[in-house]
Amino acid sequence: MSGPIMPFTEANSRRVASLFRKALRTAFDSSLKFDAYRQETLKIRAQFEANKTVNNPDELEQIIRKTEVKLAEWKHPDPYIPPCRPGGTKYQRNIPLAKEKVVPGDW
Repeated sequence: MSGPIMPFTEANSRRVASLFRKALRTAFDSSLKFDAYRQETLKIRAQFEANKTVNNPDELEQIIRKTEVKLAEWKHPDPYIPPCRPGGTKYQRNIPLAKEKVVPGDW
């Protein structure tokens, strides 16, 4: 980023929403049980709500940088990937057959 983003703008909202989604994904990777995950989501939401009214751009930038560092620190080494997504266990397992000839040439 080139400099601090003004609070209460669309760019700031997108940046904070992206951090919130990353925090939720990180929490899910750490605890695949729903009840433990739900407790973590409530804590994350409370932390984001506590900084909801910050209107000083420099302070806001500092909070966002701390959050990014914290997410990098808590990043799971083996994150959960849904089975059918790229990198998942079922990704391209039953791919459709090719419509053209697989082996070139006239046999």
